[in-house]
Amino acid sequence: MTERAASRVATASTLLAAASGVVDLWAVTSLGGPFAGVVTGNLVTVGGAAGRGDATAVWPPLVAVLGFAAGVAVWSFAWRRRSEAVGAPLVVELVVLGVLAGAWAVPGVPTLVLLAVAAAAMGGQSSTALRLGESTTYLTGTLTGAMAALVAGGPRGRIVALKQLAAVLVGAAVAALVLGVLPWAVPVLAVVLVAGALVVLGRRPAAR
Repeated sequence: MTERAASRVATASTLLAAASGVVDLWAVTSLGGPFAGVVTGNLVTVGGAAGRGDATAVWPPLVAVLGFAAGVAVWSFAWRRRSEAVGAPLVVELVVLGVLAGAWAVPGVPTLVLLAVAAAAMGGQSSTALRLGESTTYLTGTLTGAMAALVAGGPRGRIVALKQLAAVLVGAAVAALVLGVLPWAVPVLAVVLVAGALVVLGRRPAAR
């Protein structure tokens, strides 16, 4: 991968990480409490609810986990014969998020349905990010690798990857501000960020 292509991938991945911060903030505050893209936390919540015997509390995080898994499966299957495809999967994610933004503005749409679709979009984004050699939703490993490289020595790329964590933080912070003023615009913000990633990548991002 050329230096220019690597820079494009890094910028696009940061925008996608910010989008995941937006969607997760939206899910936690407005779609029943679970994360849309943090499966580990949702599994812990499912286990806790099951241990308490609280069937009602099991459903939202379980729906989020299943939605995420379905998103990964659908995106991976759809482009299984095009291992370097990135633009088309992101366009589909963009469409799904656009539909979500519209549905969010319509009264009466079940929250669990919105949560399932949001989680599926994050699963699809995670599948796409793998093709870029990046992570944009589950970032515990990113933090682990970066800190280990910083303290014990290692590839500089691992340290630079901390930008993903910063992007998630900023995305969530901006989403919280927007939620307090224009709640309907929160999913629109995610749409804008994914669209920005597509613009940055252009026609053909180099895979790595």
